[in-house]
Amino acid sequence: MQSDRFFKGSPLKRFFTMCIGAIIYGISIGLFLAPNHLAPGGVGGISIILNYFIPLGVGSLTMLINLPLLVIAIVKWGWRFLFTTVVAIIVSGVTADACAFFSAITENKILAAVAGGAVMGVGCGIVFRAGSTTGGTDIVTRLIKSKRPHLKLSVVMLFIDSAVAVLSGLVFKNADTALYSIIALTVFSKVLDMVLYGSDTARMVFVISEKSQDILDRLLNKVGVGCTILKGVSGYQGAEKDILLCAMKKQRLPSVKNAVLEIDDKAFMLVTRIQHEWFLL
Repeated sequence: MQSDRFFKGSPLKRFFTMCIGAIIYGISIGLFLAPNHLAPGGVGGISIILNYFIPLGVGSLTMLINLPLLVIAIVKWGWRFLFTTVVAIIVSGVTADACAFFSAITENKILAAVAGGAVMGVGCGIVFRAGSTTGGTDIVTRLIKSKRPHLKLSVVMLFIDSAVAVLSGLVFKNADTALYSIIALTVFSKVLDMVLYGSDTARMVFVISEKSQDILDRLLNKVGVGCTILKGVSGYQGAEKDILLCAMKKQRLPSVKNAVLEIDDKAFMLVTRIQHEWFLL
């Protein structure tokens, strides 16, 4: 729960956390991927490809391509989402363009693919967990997730972005470039998954709250997670309490936490890991 307090603090703290993630995301493009013509999907990847033909910075192209997608974001999530997403796009775009004044960290494409994908996964994951996106296919992914919340963000993005990686090989007329881009995309997907969900397959969550019935209804009917009600007694006051026990795949954990905190921000949550062979859902 320590990391959740880091991402779920005051709005100002979340804002600065998001900016840090956007800077890391921009660095991955500007110092690892773009200099080596690696396009691991997304609007960033498309911008790297277009930069081969258009004399604009990769960050500037990313901001321009994101404009129509931001209109969709306004309609779907409102102006608050737009503000944080625009800031993330601008910060990452400016960072990527600023990195053009420096030499690439490495010119070895395999190292650039692995390191760039990992750094991008960390940056994107931080932005996501801070409640925003870096624009582009992130917006498309969130649209899909709103309809299919059980799907992994990383898997959805991997499917969408693979097409861009393949396109990079065609544009740069180099099959190796496409393969290195896919390596970067795969590393990005794995690291993003770890930042968002942790390294284990499943989680068990115990929830203690004065609003346990409301939380139970939300988890059952909105989030789609099953719960067991345990009867407990407070050791200090001797009062009876309902304890909610929920077992879920790790992809569901962020949705469960958000649902609980929206109803009772003082709720006590204990999250434990479950061995895969015990998890049958």
